[in-house]
Amino acid sequence: MAEKWDHYNARNLVDDVVQLLEQRGTTPDRERMKSTKREQLEAAQKLLSSIGIVPTLAPEDSLDLDGHMDYNRRVHGD
Repeated sequence: MAEKWDHYNARNLVDDVVQLLEQRGTTPDRERMKSTKREQLEAAQKLLSSIGIVPTLAPEDSLDLDGHMDYNRRVHGD
């Protein structure tokens, strides 16, 4: 029998953390958040992986909708 893997949407984790911080009296910089979405997603995926949870993505986060710009940035530094 296959082992069940726990999973969680990485984008939801970012939203959950922002909401938790706001509840605790911290004010995340919403303007900066708009320009760091990729970094936020990568950090959430690393955190989930490090605690044994499989990070999942919404289809729009996993599909290449930017004409390979993100791929070129990560692989070639363009």
